[in-house]
Amino acid sequence: MRCPRLIPWLLIAASLGVHAEEDAAQVQRELIDAQIARITTGPGETGRVFFLGFAGYGEERVFAEEIKLAAQRVGEKYGSSMRTVLLLNDRRDLATYPLASVSSLRYSLKALARVTNPEEDVLFLVLSSHGAKDATISVSNEGMTPQALGAATLAQLLAESAFRWKVIVVSACFSGAFVEPLADDHTIVITAASRYRTSFGCSDTRHLTYFGEAFFQDALPVSAHLREAFESARREIRVREREEDVKASQPQGYFGPLMEEKLRDIEQALGP
Repeated sequence: MRCPRLIPWLLIAASLGVHAEEDAAQVQRELIDAQIARITTGPGETGRVFFLGFAGYGEERVFAEEIKLAAQRVGEKYGSSMRTVLLLNDRRDLATYPLASVSSLRYSLKALARVTNPEEDVLFLVLSSHGAKDATISVSNEGMTPQALGAATLAQLLAESAFRWKVIVVSACFSGAFVEPLADDHTIVITAASRYRTSFGCSDTRHLTYFGEAFFQDALPVSAHLREAFESARREIRVREREEDVKASQPQGYFGPLMEEKLRDIEQALGP
């Protein structure tokens, strides 16, 4: 018998009615609030990096594992380890972390904005999931009605949050479609594939996708700058795809000039 704490909260809500749905949503907000409460900031600090991770597809472990590694690597690189919020769909664990959904992402962005200076601090947002040609990524888990998070919706949520400085990484097939709706001078957008290509390694038998391996695991820890890490990862992925004789995924990178300059200042201040 499955442990009661792992019973999907949405299944409970569906069986008990509207009030249970409201209670379940409140549980999710409380899990997010608990992560927000653990965030530590120094007095008067500005230009800090805050990490928000979103693992959309819970039926395969690879996406949750990728977000956990991304949080670790970005934390080591940009000092965000104690300024991290994770939204994870993972069928193996439905209770430890708040679930990833459009509503939980909206709530998290607004909650983060209350403990940051959105005019000075940097949001480092990483999303990992299956992607579709219609510029969406999958959002699903055991007991959850499947959703799709689209590029336009994500752009709207970010605009509502008032974060000015943003680094956004989308690890999914066809994720290049997210670049244009999100790109501006204050934003860096990195994607695992072009809008017309699939990416690889999205399997329940894998710990990381090809992109996650090349970018977060291999390139980011040893690169001086984010652009350098992206270019290194792109080369590594292309070599691997050629060896396996698959159609190139063509990872995309848009580096807003003001965001890139600000990030280089942060990288220089934090040192190697």
